[in-house]
Amino acid sequence: MADTPDQPEQADRERTRPGPDALYGVRDVTEDTAQKLVRAIEGSHPVRAIRGSQVATAVVGTIGFALFLVGIEKAAADVPIIENGWGAMIVGLILLAVAGVLIRRFME
Repeated sequence: MADTPDQPEQADRERTRPGPDALYGVRDVTEDTAQKLVRAIEGSHPVRAIRGSQVATAVVGTIGFALFLVGIEKAAADVPIIENGWGAMIVGLILLAVAGVLIRRFME
C-alpha cells in the first residue's frame, strides 16, 4: 500500500521531464549566444586595432605560443619518465621517429 502514492508522483515527473527534442532547442540557444558573443568581441575597438596591426597580432600570438610552451613544460615535469633528461631525450626521439613515419606516409 505504501507504493501506490509514489506511482502518480513518478508518472507526473516522467510527463514533465523534457525529452530529447528539448536538447535541440538548448543547442540552438547556445549557438545563438556564442554568435552574439563573437559579434560583440569582434566589434570592440581593441580587437579591431589588434587585427589591423600585424605587429600587435604577432606579439599576441608569440605571447600565446610562449605561454603554451611553458604549460607543456610544467605538465611534462609531472610525468615521471620524462622528468629526467635522459628519459626526455628518449621520449623525444621516439616522438620524432613517429612524426617522421607519419610524414613519410602522407608524402606517398
